[in-house]
Amino acid sequence: MGVSEVLIRFARCRNEGRDMRSLLRHFTQDVRGNVAMMFAMLLGPLVVSVGGALDYSRTFTIGAEIQSAMDAGTLAAASLSQGEDPETIVRNYITAALSEHNGVLERLNVQVSSDLAINSREVTADAVISVPTLMLGIIGYDALTLNRVSEANERVRNLEISLVLDISGSMSGSKITALRDAAEEFVGVMMDPDLEGLTSLSVIPYNGGVRLPQTVTNDLVPGTPNDSGCLELGVSDPVTMDLAANGYDWLDWQDRDQRGWRSSAFCPEENEATVFLEQTPSVLVNLIRDLDAGGNTGLDVATAWGARALDPAWRGRLGGDFASRPAAYDDPSTMKVLVVMTDGAATAQIRRAQNWYGDWYSYEIYSASQARDNMADACDAAEAEGVHIYTIAFQVSGSTNRNLMRDCASRPENYYAVENLDISAAFNSIAADLNNLRLAR
Repeated sequence: MGVSEVLIRFARCRNEGRDMRSLLRHFTQDVRGNVAMMFAMLLGPLVVSVGGALDYSRTFTIGAEIQSAMDAGTLAAASLSQGEDPETIVRNYITAALSEHNGVLERLNVQVSSDLAINSREVTADAVISVPTLMLGIIGYDALTLNRVSEANERVRNLEISLVLDISGSMSGSKITALRDAAEEFVGVMMDPDLEGLTSLSVIPYNGGVRLPQTVTNDLVPGTPNDSGCLELGVSDPVTMDLAANGYDWLDWQDRDQRGWRSSAFCPEENEATVFLEQTPSVLVNLIRDLDAGGNTGLDVATAWGARALDPAWRGRLGGDFASRPAAYDDPSTMKVLVVMTDGAATAQIRRAQNWYGDWYSYEIYSASQARDNMADACDAAEAEGVHIYTIAFQVSGSTNRNLMRDCASRPENYYAVENLDISAAFNSIAADLNNLRLAR
């Protein structure tokens, strides 16, 4: 009902003396033209709302594509295997992803920064773009501004490795040859010259015991004779990490026994002495090439020394190339690894009687069962400190012996059972796993 018609009806009612209330009631009930009027009133806000939603959707789609391209670019630029300039890599990724969006690259402002070191690369990209609107300009918003940030880094953690190698009598023949080849290959893979100063490797050969370098024996037993590098640790000390000075005796060692067998079942030869915290490949390889088989299997003693080579209590006491190692257990930049290899069982600790009784007389310090318990305790102590433990059972027979090695490993997949002579496969798998784990992204 139009305004003129309303006025005419009011005039007629007054002239005819009719009730105005009925006219007002009729007026309020007449809805002709209301829809058009309401639509006209709501059309502007409706256009702005729908158009604004489209503008925001389009803008954030572009923002998501920018973020995805930046993430891919910074990740590629932060790779330690990358030789190109980080900024060039990031910009190339962004260009490839956004080339089909007209005008986007021209309006995109990207800043790339990087921090590069021998063992780490960190790349940061910061992008700002102002995206023109299609509909929001009606209410004064000619553009929407977006900011996107992407960071990526890759670093190689310091690596401390203890390699515990069985050279007992059962390792003779083709087995010791296979071990030498596999261990030498392992050294070649882990001691990457491009990462010099990051990896330390301790090689700990053992038969009935472990021959220690004079630096260590003199620390524990001042005045240790040059011809003996093996200590008498007793029943419980094989699993004690921090050994007190002046509390031990050196183990008597003779060049050969009366029967013409290997010189000592309880202490490796001088050229088989442990090398701690070494980074020079030739030193490690020369030791490995000199390994020969003979003697008992002091698996518990050797495992404990492998763990000690990773324990910060021994920092500065082991010699080698790293005075600041072993690092603290909670050092986030260092990864500690214990690799224990054997082809048999932990044997009882037996000693030859004093020389004047002859080589035919010996006595037992502790049993094979105690030796197994000692080894399990040493493994538990290392694992509790976050050490990654790998074990290799090289043609090991008997469930007791296999379970001992399996239980020592810090994960089920860290246990390797080698049934043939291909022990290299186990060492190669461990090396590959370590190189992957030490990368932090």
